[in-house]
Amino acid sequence: MRKIAVTINDELAHKINLIAQKSGRSLDECVASAIRGYVDEYEDIYRTDLCAIDNIERSFFLSIGE
Repeated sequence: MRKIAVTINDELAHKINLIAQKSGRSLDECVASAIRGYVDEYEDIYRTDLCAIDNIERSFFLSIGE
């Protein structure tokens, strides 16, 4: 595991602390979970965009060959 440091505003820190308290998880677990969700969402969008480009390119090249 790797430790990182981030700076967040007071409002966000307060919200994350409330989530940690209500869920019974540590602050580290909540922050790691939030980052994991962000990364997963980004990867899904990136893969979708790549697939869309691949499909467009594929149809373009197929139409040239016709």
